[in-house]
Amino acid sequence: NLCVVKDATRILGRKTHEAVAESLSLAERCSQEIRTLSYLLHPPLLDELGLVSALRAYITGYTQRTGVQVELKMAEIGRLPGEIETTLFRIVQEALTNVHRHSGSPKAEIRIIRDPMQVKLQVSDEGRGVPTQSLDLISLGASVGVGIAGMRERAIQLGGQLKVASSDRGATITAILPLRSKL
Repeated sequence: NLCVVKDATRILGRKTHEAVAESLSLAERCSQEIRTLSYLLHPPLLDELGLVSALRAYITGYTQRTGVQVELKMAEIGRLPGEIETTLFRIVQEALTNVHRHSGSPKAEIRIIRDPMQVKLQVSDEGRGVPTQSLDLISLGASVGVGIAGMRERAIQLGGQLKVASSDRGATITAILPLRSKL
């Protein structure tokens, strides 16, 4: 519809033409943002190739967008149940968002360790850490923001737990999720 209006703006004048051109540009940017959000909410790689591939792709984009260098440290963990992969991916997204918004750290590290009983995720940075008052509230289970509360809730829904540790040398988010054995 905007293209049809754009063609008609030749009759209406320069200001109308510029307004429609700007509207077309905004619509294109909105469309691109929706595609990006859709991808970030549920990246196709997560289903197709698993957590490791999805994290590598996400980390590459995150570093390009933020300048924060991220190192992924893990042994081969294989595929995990879908809800666990999705939960770990979401926790990494939120933890890295917090690194970028709050920590001031130029780098972050993600560690994933799997054993027969559980999978453990740690996201660490070298930033300013979490203020002591906020850390005390977090340790009591209080919500000091949507991010940590959302990560904690995701972990609890799968029978896991989320811990936050902090010092003046950075913060670490640790999520531990049980792996249900298949008999």
